[in-house]
Amino acid sequence: MRLSWTKSYLRYTLFIEKGSPAATPPPERGAALGGWSVAELAPLAPSRILVVDDEPCILDLLETTLTAAGGLVTTAADGPSALAAVAADPPDLILLDIKMPGMDGWQVLKHLAASPRTARIPVALETSAEDYASLDHARREGVAAFISKPFRLPDVVESCRRILRGARPLQGRTAHEDPSVPVQVRDASGNLLMIGLLLDLDARGAQIDLSGPIPLSQSVMLTLLEEGAERSLPAVVRWVTSLGGRYQLGLALRPSAHGA
Repeated sequence: MRLSWTKSYLRYTLFIEKGSPAATPPPERGAALGGWSVAELAPLAPSRILVVDDEPCILDLLETTLTAAGGLVTTAADGPSALAAVAADPPDLILLDIKMPGMDGWQVLKHLAASPRTARIPVALETSAEDYASLDHARREGVAAFISKPFRLPDVVESCRRILRGARPLQGRTAHEDPSVPVQVRDASGNLLMIGLLLDLDARGAQIDLSGPIPLSQSVMLTLLEEGAERSLPAVVRWVTSLGGRYQLGLALRPSAHGA
């Protein structure tokens, strides 16, 4: 199986080709390849990522996906194995399933928090998109982000990349702790839908905080009310999460936003 990435809506899209030879090791970071830098082709390189899940098919899928994106991936099928892996070689990021037999994800979190050596490792919890009851619990436990099942693989890679840059979406923290920028969200006809705050922004997408939801896949115009200037970016809603009475939305920027 060979995996490759291509740009789509300024995000990464995964293609899986069955029966092809194993992918060769990527070139060194910073090298040019077909007009892209290795940083673009391998957005997670050279980070160490531990994936913890009791379902072998999910372990294999995430290991293959994150490795193709440049991550150095280790897997564990249960809580005790995960803690042993962390003790042997602390990762830069942990993707952790909540519902596992024996030691579940919450118990793993408590063990990690109890040790100064592991307490600061960011954790992204894997759970169903409808598991709203776990959100407040996860915030209290200091979890960095939720990764919803069923997975959208490009969004998993993007979430991991942002967490590794320092973002903690579930805690309302951006990668660089920049002052919050007010935003306006308008529909395709220019009608104002909502006003909120920008949480994170890069060339691929944005994360915003609003008082209400916007339907998935809706095309919108995101206007940043930056000091002394306004900047408008066409985008599409990719995910919506409810947090303590407010809503965080992930937007994929459309190519025209950057002249693509």
